[in-house]
Amino acid sequence: MRFTLTLTAIAAAASTAVAKNPSLLIFTKTAGFRHDSIPSGIELVTSVAERKNWSVTATEDSSIFTSSNLTSFTSLVFISTTGDFLTAKESDGLYKYLVNGGSWLGIHAAGDFGDAMPSWYNTLVGGQFASHPCGTDALCSNIQLANYPPFGNIRPDTINITNSEHPSTKGLPLSTIRADEWYSYKTNPSQSSNYSVLAVLNQDYIDVYTPESIRMAPDHPISWYSMFEGKARAFYTGMGHTNESYAEDYFIKHVTGGLEWVTGTTD
Repeated sequence: MRFTLTLTAIAAAASTAVAKNPSLLIFTKTAGFRHDSIPSGIELVTSVAERKNWSVTATEDSSIFTSSNLTSFTSLVFISTTGDFLTAKESDGLYKYLVNGGSWLGIHAAGDFGDAMPSWYNTLVGGQFASHPCGTDALCSNIQLANYPPFGNIRPDTINITNSEHPSTKGLPLSTIRADEWYSYKTNPSQSSNYSVLAVLNQDYIDVYTPESIRMAPDHPISWYSMFEGKARAFYTGMGHTNESYAEDYFIKHVTGGLEWVTGTTD
């Protein structure tokens, strides 16, 4: 397993990458809540890349976000990045990379970005985190926790595949139950023609104690893809809060297919 955490090493790794093989940059900087599953996410994406003979680099150093640095990478993989994690200059570097043919894949809290991020980043992701089922945090301060199921913010729900032809969903059961921390979003990507929804939740976890902010209508997308600005492949999945997710065959297939799609190694 090869992780590179300095700009000097990143540049060296990128310069030696074989042009015909995809090169991934895994980015995991957080400026808000930090998920303890991030190392598991790095391990999964790295294992997929190494199995396919792709180049892979992992960093939390956001100063790499210049258009000249990023052009060395086929795809960027954001694993549970949170808050306002890029400066204006770094955001500009990311934007230039994307509109010049880069690609992006976001996992779980990649949707939990701060309000100071540029508006186009919301368009890239497709939805900004609004809420999730109650655990024991401030989100639940107005809820009588004694009435809540013991699994708190990690809840089982039925996932229904709405597009079984995409590489990230092909071969997955059309309907299955799995547990995760299910995000609700401030906007619904299914209500925009810019996004193609891949999977939705039944919202089985919703009960009389669920805050209105968590309820999405008319459906609850949890994974989707788009062509950002008509130029960059963008894929997002809201799954992946738990360490266990990254060892699940279902989620591994889902992420692997997403990686294949953003890198253009499958249609």
